[in-house]
Amino acid sequence: MQEMMRRGGMKKYVLVLALLFWGNRVSAQTPLGLEEALRLAEQNNLQIKQQQQREANARLEVDIRRGQRLPSLDFTGATSYTDELARFDLPQTLTGGRLIRIELGGHDRTDLSLGLRQPLFTGGRLSTQVALAQNALASEQTRRELLQQQTAYYVHQLFYQAQALKQQRKIQEASRRRLEVQLDQTRSLFRAAQVMAFDTLQVYNQTLQLDIEAEQNQRDQRLLDLQMARTLDLPEVRPIAEATLNKPVESYPNLDSLKQAALQHRPELAGVRLGQSATQLSRKLAIAAYYPNLNAEASYHYAKPGLNQVANEWMRYGVIGVNLQWNLWRGRQDRHRAQQAEAEFARLTLQERELLRSITYEVERGWENLKFTGRQIALAEQLLAQQQERYRIVAAQQREGVASTNDAVVAENDLRQAELQLQRALVQYYFSQSELRLATGSIAE
Repeated sequence: MQEMMRRGGMKKYVLVLALLFWGNRVSAQTPLGLEEALRLAEQNNLQIKQQQQREANARLEVDIRRGQRLPSLDFTGATSYTDELARFDLPQTLTGGRLIRIELGGHDRTDLSLGLRQPLFTGGRLSTQVALAQNALASEQTRRELLQQQTAYYVHQLFYQAQALKQQRKIQEASRRRLEVQLDQTRSLFRAAQVMAFDTLQVYNQTLQLDIEAEQNQRDQRLLDLQMARTLDLPEVRPIAEATLNKPVESYPNLDSLKQAALQHRPELAGVRLGQSATQLSRKLAIAAYYPNLNAEASYHYAKPGLNQVANEWMRYGVIGVNLQWNLWRGRQDRHRAQQAEAEFARLTLQERELLRSITYEVERGWENLKFTGRQIALAEQLLAQQQERYRIVAAQQREGVASTNDAVVAENDLRQAELQLQRALVQYYFSQSELRLATGSIAE
């Protein structure tokens, strides 16, 4: 009975392991959609995670700078040995002719102290350092937003490239089916001595060319899956899901509203303006060095010898006071630092102007590309309809012996190229849409 129970337990254990194994395999093979890929990119991308760590460090730096404005409490312990002591002899007129020698302290000296220090006035140094740390934190957050947008754009690029390859594969398969029908017809005509062997070879060579392109297509899809898995930091490669790319509507967003949205949401522009704020704070920090530092200090000591050097005994005593430090001359270093900050602010102002022009151009370019690809889709649809009709006519003429095999091969190839052109135009529209969303700073939303 115990043996049967043991075997039953082992079977359950093996069954659980098998379910876990096959569950992971199924999860690894589940096609990856665009929305899920964007979500995983934001969660798992290693560059974004690194930037989040930099942001956490900047947040800790803010706490450190704030802590400098609070009182500091320090414990100090010191012990030493001196081989000489301060001695002096009392005048014999006071001692009745006796020689009396007094020693100050002892050879062993020990001082245990607890000190409290509170900044009272620093010329704005500490508050400016806190503001600089907060500005650095905001800059790190802006860099994270920029990295998230760039990563989202890259995910869009990979996804739509995969859609182009999948549609291309479908077109190649449809073309191969047409060529197989055409090859059967050509062989029948060859057996009836109506065409030459060259005609059959010409159709067959076309099918071989499609096989080569299909192999390349499969290789390219695999590489895109690998790139997507690396970008999302997936433990196993998952195939990119096939999506239906709907025909776009003919209406387009207003260009002025797109420009306004870009100026509000582009993290690069926010980063430059944060840099300008940082230079102003750096100038303020340099000017603060002109003022003195004033600190209140208090300490409690337990020392031997204490204040009474003659007694040479353990003593408890306290000290309270004010410390003033004022640097009067540093070779104009502080003035040069302030001038350096002013020069950096001027440079960032020019960079802001250049960035504004670049952002405006990128929005206009994306908008023009979006309209252009929309028109290209309409033209590609017209071309495809004409090529379909042409192929139908040529195929009918070939069956009747009017059109040559070369005419049929050329018509089929032109039809396939028209189908590919339509799919390329449709995918390019979605590329342009992603580019416009990146230009307006909304692609990660």
